[in-house]
Amino acid sequence: MIAGGNSPLIRCWDVASEKLRNTFSSKSDASLTTLTSAWEYDLNDGYSGLGPDIVIGGFGNGSLRLYDTRSDTGDPVLYMNEGRSRQSLSRRRKHSAFDEHTSWIIDVSFTTYGGRHEIVSGCVSGSIKFWDLRYSSSVRTIEHKMQMTALAAHSNVPVFATGSPNQFIKIMAYDGTTQQIIRYHGPDERLGPVSCLKFHPHMPFLAAGFSNDGIVSIYGSRGLQ
Repeated sequence: MIAGGNSPLIRCWDVASEKLRNTFSSKSDASLTTLTSAWEYDLNDGYSGLGPDIVIGGFGNGSLRLYDTRSDTGDPVLYMNEGRSRQSLSRRRKHSAFDEHTSWIIDVSFTTYGGRHEIVSGCVSGSIKFWDLRYSSSVRTIEHKMQMTALAAHSNVPVFATGSPNQFIKIMAYDGTTQQIIRYHGPDERLGPVSCLKFHPHMPFLAAGFSNDGIVSIYGSRGLQ
């Protein structure tokens, strides 16, 4: 378990033994707002990615940082595999800091769709960026064109979902096209912003939470289930 927040430190815990395994600096003066592991499980292919110890953090100032939880300093100690076997790893070190976003990071997700290992990040101002960690800049950017309050990317399907203050959820493809718009319909229409979104890891289901009603809604391919 990896934890951080309004603190300069990130702590890594061994859940089985209930002991603190490692502590290192976040290397940022801003609050840590989101964390994800660069490691995904697929029913057919098993685990894939950069490894269970590689994590990516998003911060309140819009920056992203890459960490290796095995290092006492948190610095990445692995090298990128540039299409070769793990026995012939490239000596090109991964970049560890990304500063293209300009506002609060609301979510960072790891996706393995199409055999690619990409990071999807989004900030409050509506900018969504895709990252290949071999490079120092994002590989593409999608503008949401409105403020975002939540973001989730599906790990195995090329879609992501965004939430906004006006209760709308957009389902979008990786090329930026809008596939579907979902608006909450329930007994109380006086709701707050979409506060959180989460895809099922393997199936086309999306869970959404709203800030004022205390209800989690589950959406599928045929609407609310």
